[in-house]
Amino acid sequence: MTFSLPLTPQYTQLSGAGKTPSATTNNDNDFSALGYYAVFATIAFTLVVFLFEAYLDFRQKSSYHKTEFPSELSKTVGNIDAEREKELKEQSKEVDDDGKKKEEENDGDKAAGDGKTKQDDINKNKESLDKNKPLLPQLQSKFSKAQSYGLDKITFSIISSTYNLFEEIIFLLCGYIPYCWDLSCHVGKAYFGWNENDNEIKISLIFMAVNVIIGTITSLPFELYSTFRIEKKHGFNKQTPQLFFTDKVKGLLLTCVFGGPFVALLLKIIKMGGESFYIYVWAFTFVFSVFMMTIVPVVIMPLFNKYEPLPEGSLKEQIYELAGRLEFPLTKLFVMDGSKRSSHSNAFMFGFFKNKRIVLFDTLMEQVHDDEILAILGHELGHWKMGHTVTNFVISQLYTGASFYCFSLCFNSHELYRAFGFNDESRPVPTIIALLLFFQTIWAPIDKALSYVMTVFSRKCEFEADKFSVDLGMSQKLQSGLCK
Repeated sequence: MTFSLPLTPQYTQLSGAGKTPSATTNNDNDFSALGYYAVFATIAFTLVVFLFEAYLDFRQKSSYHKTEFPSELSKTVGNIDAEREKELKEQSKEVDDDGKKKEEENDGDKAAGDGKTKQDDINKNKESLDKNKPLLPQLQSKFSKAQSYGLDKITFSIISSTYNLFEEIIFLLCGYIPYCWDLSCHVGKAYFGWNENDNEIKISLIFMAVNVIIGTITSLPFELYSTFRIEKKHGFNKQTPQLFFTDKVKGLLLTCVFGGPFVALLLKIIKMGGESFYIYVWAFTFVFSVFMMTIVPVVIMPLFNKYEPLPEGSLKEQIYELAGRLEFPLTKLFVMDGSKRSSHSNAFMFGFFKNKRIVLFDTLMEQVHDDEILAILGHELGHWKMGHTVTNFVISQLYTGASFYCFSLCFNSHELYRAFGFNDESRPVPTIIALLLFFQTIWAPIDKALSYVMTVFSRKCEFEADKFSVDLGMSQKLQSGLCK
């Protein structure tokens, strides 16, 4: 490995075979800017992105050192508490009036016999009052804990991203990709009799499997620390080690079941599609996306969580009423046992056309009141009503089409592949490697720029969905629900 331009990986196909460049290639005197600067530019871009994101992380980290409760939030929550107190007084008055009517209408014995006395109603209301304590003092008491949680998370994020940076650069300079490919070729030939000329797709699946295994091993310590140290320390983690590793195994098996065939078909289409293969790839990824969007909620997600119908009651009736008012074709309501992994809460929807479904985390139902759940669902339904879901899907499909079109223009850029260690002219450049290096180098700046644009667009959609819920008359309930 040299540290002068052009940067060259320590391991290349030629060095791995004990050959010298001059023995197999006659293009050494031909200058190519792409090949000359490829490795250097990739490392430089990676460093620039890391430094920019680290700057943002440290800015965020500084905000977690603040000890004073935000005045604007204090004012907003104070208004919520004032409105809530007014509502509770009105409810208490109604309970008192109902109790007086019952005393006048019943002789007392009958009330004692059926167990529904004024005292029961008062006790029930007291329980409700306990659940409706003023938010402001609760948030103020938890502010330091929330700051501590945020500080731990952002610090961990900085450490893990720093590790990922060093891993990426070291792997690049050491020639991890060509080494991993040669290793896959060796495994395929030794155990299955495959070679890269006749069985490239099968060798590619071995290559992907090796990368998934190595990626799982290197990321595992960070996932364990995040789950069983940070999340547990702050009272959010509910997972057991057994459940954690069971989820890992399930995830790897699903990667094999769905990822393997997807990669194999993708490579086959690229090989057979000719110069316009990107059109067929685009159509294939579209069909695959719709297929996964269909089966994930009904087949894959139930492998990890239990989904039960929302019990009959006022909440279910109110949700259906809200859906009907917005002409949302709701067919089923589920409660998901998210509490077995975390105390974080959420709600989401899925389904196509006239078959929509809504899922509520059980933690959400425990942490907020029914009217606040409706306000949160008003936000989620706002995304659907304003077309955000469809817009994001269309954007993702356009992104896929554009990326594969650009890949088709660079598919035969052998200078790029030689720069990253695939410099044996007697061997074919694997399609999976061409894809990997394209997205890692040429497409990476475009992808990063688009990701920032999409982040801005996502925030815009969130604000619009908030406004949608507010316009439904749920402003206060949305605020209090999100504060919890």
